[in-house]
Amino acid sequence: MQLRPEALRFVLAQGLPATIEVVGTSMEPTITKGAKVSVGAWLPGSERAGDVVLLATVGDGLLLHRVMQLFHEGADTFVVHQGDAPSSQPAVVARAAVLGRMLAFAPPDGRAAPTPDRLDAAARARFARRRLARRAR
Repeated sequence: MQLRPEALRFVLAQGLPATIEVVGTSMEPTITKGAKVSVGAWLPGSERAGDVVLLATVGDGLLLHRVMQLFHEGADTFVVHQGDAPSSQPAVVARAAVLGRMLAFAPPDGRAAPTPDRLDAAARARFARRRLARRAR
């Protein structure tokens, strides 16, 4: 059974992590389809570029993507996100669409979340190029 975004938001708001299975390929090769990841709350003030976050999409969908940039317009905060796959395109959502942050791969894998400092050289360079491209606009 798959939790709907609002149910998942409620679970995470209680301080409980959730385990989700990745069903798409937008984060490959960093996170492969079928991987199970642990997600926790993405607390205000802890946000940073490079975090892998779980987003609510239209129609009760979920999307796991990397934060490229955060920006503010008036009182609102927005998140520029993009998958790690070379063909992945950037998009922008309101901060409220972010349900949580990837904490680690779920057991038995148990590896830490793929933060920029843990990426291989090619993936880290791709992340840096994409961030620079976002700032140039």
